[in-house]
Amino acid sequence: DLPGDAALAGSLDLSRMELVGDHYEVPLDGGRRAVLTLDPTLQQAAEKVLARAKAPRGAVVITATDGRILAYAGRRTEDPKGGKDGIVDLGLVNTAWAPAASVFKLVSASAMIDAGVDPHGKVCYHGGLRSVMASNLEDDKHDNKCADLSYGLAHSQNAIIAKLAHQHLEPARLRETAEALSFGGDLPAWSMGGEAGRSEIPDAKGVEFGKTAAGFTGTYLSPVGGALLANTFATGGEMVTPRLVDAIVDDGGRHDLTAAPSTRVLPAKVARTVAAMMVETCDSGSAAKAFRGKDGLPRSVKVAGKTGTLSRDEPLPLQYSWFVGFAPADDPAISVAVVLGNTDLWWLKAHTAARMLVAEALKPARTAKSGKSGHQ
Repeated sequence: DLPGDAALAGSLDLSRMELVGDHYEVPLDGGRRAVLTLDPTLQQAAEKVLARAKAPRGAVVITATDGRILAYAGRRTEDPKGGKDGIVDLGLVNTAWAPAASVFKLVSASAMIDAGVDPHGKVCYHGGLRSVMASNLEDDKHDNKCADLSYGLAHSQNAIIAKLAHQHLEPARLRETAEALSFGGDLPAWSMGGEAGRSEIPDAKGVEFGKTAAGFTGTYLSPVGGALLANTFATGGEMVTPRLVDAIVDDGGRHDLTAAPSTRVLPAKVARTVAAMMVETCDSGSAAKAFRGKDGLPRSVKVAGKTGTLSRDEPLPLQYSWFVGFAPADDPAISVAVVLGNTDLWWLKAHTAARMLVAEALKPARTAKSGKSGHQ
């Protein structure tokens, strides 16, 4: 017996998913049926958000903190410019088609904290808005601002991350942390298979290493990998195995599946330290406009997250917009990943899409399904 729902790999056809009462089911061979973990309200909300985004490529994953998948949605348009006519493409959910961009800073920050970097130690820097240069790696006469690692993560400040990585991290250590945190290839064995993410970390320090640590190059992430990455900070450093099947129903009745065991991939103290920086992202950093603006969440609801934005011309000219995070930050119930491959004409950014989904997930009636009490 394989743990979780791994034994069903290759046999779940989600195009045959049917709503049965308060849950979805998929027919299996031999007259059996798979009862899915998906929350119909969140699944429909995820599909609606992707339709509203009108992006050429987009995907959403929402998990409970124990790895149960509550929403699993992918959409693409035939038109390379995007638009309202889209088709379901679940291949976008468990493949690493999008560069991880600044989401990779979560890995770099984890490696730095683990290596003893003080999250509130003063770092002086210049530039770093859209690039990393050699002058960013050492103390430089152009340095005209000072902040710390916590600020660097929350505001996605490239020069701070690159400088600290250059000064405190060996490439082997960053590689090891990346492989533990969703950037090491395949997802844990589960029904849908696929890839968590991948990374190419330069062997030597220098500008390319700094750019990699900041998320400019060499790292790719799948939406499932992104949700599991965020969830690792929600669980205090445990990597869970995703699961889409709650139970199998056959002539003998209902057979509940048990969760696969989780794996400790970060020391709890490191995970908690980075999680606190992720709260700053949504309170005052790069996602504050979405979460704390006029359409934001109530002040009492804390969200932890990380944004990422990167433009690439191949295979299509797209601006990749990422958000990964978890909520409520003080008592996590769900983790979420949103990635949109937008064109210059975009309708939604990932952090705004994520805010809509978090608001839906934390409605009091919903949170019972994710295993937590309701949060107002």
